[in-house]
Amino acid sequence: MEKRDLIQAEIEKLGFFLQRLLANFLNGNSAENSIEASDLITNEFKNELDFDLPLFLSLSNDEMKKYLSNFKFNEQNLEKLADLLAEMNLSKAYLVRSIELLDLVDELSNSFSFERNNKKIKIQQLLNSQ
Repeated sequence: MEKRDLIQAEIEKLGFFLQRLLANFLNGNSAENSIEASDLITNEFKNELDFDLPLFLSLSNDEMKKYLSNFKFNEQNLEKLADLLAEMNLSKAYLVRSIELLDLVDELSNSFSFERNNKKIKIQQLLNSQ
């Protein structure tokens, strides 16, 4: 029981971390400092989680799933990560990976979410406009 509580605490901690990064990015992001904000996010991932964001973006879909298994991402945290990548939108890779993460959440949850589907549609529209 204690081990389960520790794992749950780690998952919640990861969720708060992702939420904080998303909020910081949205608050600190502007046209002139989006690169700085993105660099900060990348560094925080590396320093706090040993999560290599550039590597993560370069992986195939199967490799991405394997890489994520090294971390304690639940469905909600994967969706927050997808939201963060979509907001960062530094390149097509960020948007594509965001959709792949949302697809993975759909796969893991075995349920349909209108909210997730709407997110995917909006991201796809951004991809089409690039």
